[in-house]
Amino acid sequence: MNLADTLVLAATLVAIAAPAEHSLVRWLRTKTKNGNVQLLLTWADQAVASVENSDLASTAKKHQAMNFVSHRLAANNLTGKFSEAQVSAVIEMAVNELNKQAVTK
Repeated sequence: MNLADTLVLAATLVAIAAPAEHSLVRWLRTKTKNGNVQLLLTWADQAVASVENSDLASTAKKHQAMNFVSHRLAANNLTGKFSEAQVSAVIEMAVNELNKQAVTK
């Protein structure tokens, strides 16, 4: 096998493997993003549950819950992955879910 044959073989293998590699990279990115969102939702639930029975006003409770989630994001090197508006929205979702559970009990 000479150099030309080796180069043709290498180019063919790269062309065949490229779509699979691209799909693998996309799948890994999606899995990582989904995992990060799941962590965010879990931390929001934990934050809301921890401040639920405190004597604070509702805005102070939300602020404390957002601080908790922000600290968890920072501790896990996820700072900047979610905006303040997104954190606020998941806190609101967690509060709504907690209220639904309280009503059904």
